[in-house]
Amino acid sequence: MPPTFILHRRLICLEALEVSGNVKVAQWCADLPAGSRVAWVGGAPPVAVEHVPLSRADSLLGRDLDALVFDAAAGLSADALGAASGALRGGGVLLLILPAAKNPPDSLFLHRFRQQLQRAAVPFLGPDTAVSSWPVPRDRPPPDPTGDPCLTEDQRDAVQAVRDLAEGRAAPVLVITADRGRGKTAALGIAAARLMTASRPDGDGIHIGVTAPRLSALGPLFEQARGLLPPVAVHEPGRLRLGASTLQYVPPDGVPDPVPDLMLVDEAAGIPMQWLDQWLTACLAARRPIAFTGTIHGYEGGGRGFAVRFRRTLARRVPDTRYLHLETPVRWAVDDPLEALMARGLMLDAEAAEDVSMTDARPVTCERKAFSRGRLAGDEALLGDIFGLLSLAHYRTRPSDLQRMLDDPALKVVGLMHRGRVAAVALLADEGELGAGLCRSVWAGERRPQGHFLPVSLMLYGDMPPSGGMLRYRRVVRIAVHPAAQGRGLGTALLQALVEEAREAGIDLIGAGFGGTDPLLRFWTGQGFCPVRVGVKPEVSSGGWAVTVLQALTTEGQGVLDPVRAGFGRTLPMLLSDPLRGMAPDLAASLFQGLKLPPLSGEDRRVIAAFARGRRVYEACLPALHAGVIRGLAASTKSLEEDHRDALVMRVIQQRPWETVARHLGVSGRKPVITVLRRAVAGLPDDG
Repeated sequence: MPPTFILHRRLICLEALEVSGNVKVAQWCADLPAGSRVAWVGGAPPVAVEHVPLSRADSLLGRDLDALVFDAAAGLSADALGAASGALRGGGVLLLILPAAKNPPDSLFLHRFRQQLQRAAVPFLGPDTAVSSWPVPRDRPPPDPTGDPCLTEDQRDAVQAVRDLAEGRAAPVLVITADRGRGKTAALGIAAARLMTASRPDGDGIHIGVTAPRLSALGPLFEQARGLLPPVAVHEPGRLRLGASTLQYVPPDGVPDPVPDLMLVDEAAGIPMQWLDQWLTACLAARRPIAFTGTIHGYEGGGRGFAVRFRRTLARRVPDTRYLHLETPVRWAVDDPLEALMARGLMLDAEAAEDVSMTDARPVTCERKAFSRGRLAGDEALLGDIFGLLSLAHYRTRPSDLQRMLDDPALKVVGLMHRGRVAAVALLADEGELGAGLCRSVWAGERRPQGHFLPVSLMLYGDMPPSGGMLRYRRVVRIAVHPAAQGRGLGTALLQALVEEAREAGIDLIGAGFGGTDPLLRFWTGQGFCPVRVGVKPEVSSGGWAVTVLQALTTEGQGVLDPVRAGFGRTLPMLLSDPLRGMAPDLAASLFQGLKLPPLSGEDRRVIAAFARGRRVYEACLPALHAGVIRGLAASTKSLEEDHRDALVMRVIQQRPWETVARHLGVSGRKPVITVLRRAVAGLPDDG
C-alpha cells in the first residue's frame, strides 16, 4: 500500500506595514532549500521566483509547490487565493501578505477573513521577527518504492472504476465526486494510460475523449498519462497517441462525430448543465460509456449544485449510474489546517439549510428580510445559509461572490426566512442614473462603465436612445429557491415583492440577465417581464444564450421599454436565421411571445391558407409563411404541439437543413417534414 501524505501545510501572515517587509520576504525566498518549487502570486516579486499575476492564479491548478507567496498588499482577491492555495503540497508553506489593518475596516470581507485567521491561531510575523525563525517547507515524503502511481486506496478505486466502465463491466455512466486535492483528475490520467497500454497495437486501439472547463485544467491528467505510457507514445498539446490509441482533448461545448470509445468529463461542476446533458445524450445514443468528475467544495464553487441537479437527470435517464466519492487527500494530510481555513474563510464548504427544515415552507410561512452587509459579516450561520443556497442554484458561485456580498454597497441581499432558515434569496443591484455626456459616450461605443449592465447593454446592443441611461434601473443579479422548497411559489412571491418594492422606491425599470431556457424565460415572462435582448453566442457561464428581460415600472420607463422591445422584434427573426440558428426551438418560440407586430396582409393570409391545404409548394409560400409564423408565435396564448412548434421554428425561422429538421422530428426526408409544417401552419392562432 503506497504511503499517504501525513504532512500539514502551514500558513504564516505578514502585514504590509513597511518596505522592509519585502526585503525579508525576498530573503526568506532566497534561503529556501535548493530545488524548492516557489511561486509568487500578486504584485511584482522582489526576488527571482516564478511570478503569477492575480488574474492568472488559476493557472496554478494541478501544480505541486513547496512554497507560495500570496501578495495581497494591494487588496485580497478571494478567487485567486482559493485557486493558488490548492497548489501547495503537504509540508509546504503559504506566506500571505495582507494589507495593513484599519479601524473601521475598509473591507468587511477582509475583516471577516482576519477573524478566521485569528480563530485558527495563524501566526502574524512582526517587524522584529527574524527571518531565520520563519518556517520553511518540510522534506517531501519519499516516493512509493513499488512505483504505484495511485497514492491512496480511494484513487486506486477510481482508476479501477474507470477501467470497468470502459471495458463494459459496469453501468454506462460513472460519477466520481470529491473535495479538491483527492487526485481524481490524476486518476483519470492513470486509467487512460492503462487502457491505452492494454489495447492491441495491431487493432483499432481505444479512442478516449476528455473535456474540462478549459484545457489548462487537464495538466495533471495528461502529465500522469504521459509518464505511464512507453517512450514511443507521441505527445502533442491536448493529445496523446500510442499506436492506434488516442487520448484527445475536446472542447466542452462541442460533441465530436463519431463519439469517442470512452468519454471523460473532468470538473463537470464547472461546465454548464446544458453541455453536460448534450454529452450524456450523445454517449447514450452512441452506446459509449461516459465518466463525470466533480469537485464538491472547490474555489470555483458549484460542486454541490452539480451533485444535486445532475443527479436528478441521471436518476431519470440512467438509474443504474455508479457513484464513487473520494475521501482521502493525496497531496496533504486528512486534517490539513490550511484547507480547513480556506473552506471557512472563503466559504468553500457552505451548505444550504437542511432539506428537512423546508418541508412545510410556503409563501405564507415565510418572512421577507433585507440583510445589511454588517449583518451578513457578523452572522456566520446566516451567511452560510445564503452562500450555500447560491452555490446550489448556480454552478459558478465563487469566493468573489462572497466578497462582493460583503463589500459592494451597491449590492442588496433580500431573502425569505422560514423558521429562521433561508428558503429563498435574491441579490439586487441598482444601476443607471448616468450623466447625459456619459450616456452619449456609451451609445457611441466609446465607454462601458462597470456596474450598469442593463442600461449599458441596451444602449450598445438594443434600440435604447442615450437618454434611457439616465433613468433608474434595478437588476436582479441572482434569485434562488431552496431545492426542497421549489414548486410552491416561493420564487414567484419573492420576485413579486421585489417588483413592488422597486416600484415604491421610484425605480423606472427592473430587469435581469440569465442563460436562457424555455422554463426559465416562462417564469420571468409570467411575472410581467419581457425579453429585450439575446446574446449571439452561448454563454461560457451557463451554456445557453444570454437573455435580458425588462419590466417598466414608471411612465418614463415604459417610454424606454417600448422602442427597445420593438427593436428586439425587428432583429430577432434575422438573428435566429444566422447566429442563433442552433438555439433550442422551444426557447426561440418563447422569445416571440407578446411581441406587438403589424397584422398580416390579406394576400399573405391567402397564401398561408393555400399552403396549409396542400395546394401550394413550400418555396412559393416562404415569405408569407415566415411572416405568418412570426406573428402566430407572438400571438400564441397556448402551447403549440411540440413537433409543430419545432418544425415551424427550425425550418421556417431558423432555416435549418431539411435533414436536420427531419432527424429532430424522427421522420425521414423532406416530404414528411412538409406534412408536419402544413398541419402546424393550420394550427397557428389568427393574429388578426
